[in-house]
Amino acid sequence: MPTRSHAFLAALFLASLVAHAAPADAFETYKVVGVAAGDKLTIREEPQEGGKPTDWASLGSLSADATNVLGTGRSKEVGKQRWSEITVGAVTGWVNARFLATADDPVDLKEATFLCAGTEPFWGVTLSPKEGELSDPDSKWKLTTERVQPAMARFFPLLYRLRNDKGQSLRATVTHQTWCTDGMSEYDYAFQVLLTDDENFYEGCCRLKR
Repeated sequence: MPTRSHAFLAALFLASLVAHAAPADAFETYKVVGVAAGDKLTIREEPQEGGKPTDWASLGSLSADATNVLGTGRSKEVGKQRWSEITVGAVTGWVNARFLATADDPVDLKEATFLCAGTEPFWGVTLSPKEGELSDPDSKWKLTTERVQPAMARFFPLLYRLRNDKGQSLRATVTHQTWCTDGMSEYDYAFQVLLTDDENFYEGCCRLKR
């Protein structure tokens, strides 16, 4: 795997092309559709393969005309149906994605917090406008965000300029994807991260902290 900054810049360029080609949507902000007036869309605990919706506990509901429904960007297929993770107030749960449509206007996520992770080796990074954290099985480093820079005239990709608690510089880019898959879990993600320091290059998937 590449370990130098020029490799990261090449990957960033390719990621930008992929992000440009991906279908535009409202970056995980939704409205409810296809639910009869007066009815409700049930928010359920995480669906599991082999079960059916009535097997999964109800955590709450959304009205048939609900808007500004905040998704985390994490989803999964159970059977032939896709389920999306959403957050409503203090409740985080799952709804059948066929009853969600993207909101009319995209939301600027420059101020959002992304929770990202990758495999081989297992690692994770939290990215936010002010601070974050990078970890692997053996170590953990605090990160200070020096700058978050979106692409010109677009919301994505987002470029993070970071510094760890040893004073080392890092860069990360977050792109919005059709699907990012880590290859080991059953989840799909709406965001991908590419992260580099002076020696290492990481690639992983992200969800939003809502």
